[in-house]
Amino acid sequence: MSSPVSGNIHDAFFKQLMSEPATAGLFLRERLPPEVGALLSREPPELLPGSFVDEELAQHHSDLLFRTRFAQGDRDLLIFVLVEHKSAPEPLVALQVLRYLTRIWDGWIKQGHGRPLPVVIPLVVYHGLRTWTISPHFQALFGALPPEIAPYLPAFDYALADLGRIDDGALSQQIRLRALLKALKYVLRPDLSERIDVVLAEVATLDLVDVLLVLTYIDKGPGMVDPETVRAALRRVAPAREEEIMGSITQPFFDEGIKQGLAQGEAKGKAEGKAEGMAEGKRDALLRLLARRFGLVPDAVRQRVVQADISVLDDWFDAAVDATNLDALFPRPSNH
Repeated sequence: MSSPVSGNIHDAFFKQLMSEPATAGLFLRERLPPEVGALLSREPPELLPGSFVDEELAQHHSDLLFRTRFAQGDRDLLIFVLVEHKSAPEPLVALQVLRYLTRIWDGWIKQGHGRPLPVVIPLVVYHGLRTWTISPHFQALFGALPPEIAPYLPAFDYALADLGRIDDGALSQQIRLRALLKALKYVLRPDLSERIDVVLAEVATLDLVDVLLVLTYIDKGPGMVDPETVRAALRRVAPAREEEIMGSITQPFFDEGIKQGLAQGEAKGKAEGKAEGMAEGKRDALLRLLARRFGLVPDAVRQRVVQADISVLDDWFDAAVDATNLDALFPRPSNH
């Protein structure tokens, strides 16, 4: 049964989307205003640790801070990406952005740096249902102002990427990034199941781990995409990979597939053989996901995965989407 999508799921999905530095760099260049993107170095940006989002807002926001360089010259600049997960725009997002910017600069000073302060470009990414009509100018929060007053108030703009207003094909020139951004674009829509062919259009060329990430993410959305709808869509957009994907997919799709197989009167031995093949596919997908998210997988963890049964593999895969580190999934045994 599909569960309501949470901020943690959004956060994990977006951070996985931005996990490869080259992909993150392309995303920033494509989604910032062209005149700003043209100033950025083509070298992959560095993801800086930490989050600046207030704890009470974490259900609705994700944030990432990248360090990159100007294409000309040797000065660094920072790009702060704030992802708005609400279905409607947040009217005071500019005030929240200002709060996060000051925290970034405060951190810079506490690290022993002085002037000049680093340039920080804020980028708000929004994937809600309603069109973003709120002004990106901070001073717009004050309403009409006499021109004599404006110089004495903070003034900045944030860049905006309203994914819902960007054509699917224009989301990115990179296939993987375009596919993941489409999942982000459509996940909150009540007609998600009717658009499933659009969301899965690139599945034929995606890595299996990315396919499973997309399907796990949309399964937790409000659109209630049932397993047969997913299977039918795969049959249309990627028929050669239908069995591979459906055999590796996480709960609840896998359980539904087994039920359908039993209903068709498969012999017990054949069903068991099929289940073992699915388990092998799940083990491979989990290990690839762990390697992509956390780097080298220790032999002890790999051995636990190889020996685990299907239900445990499903639990680990779901947990791996949200986990912040490998130890959270596989605690090291105590010496006592």
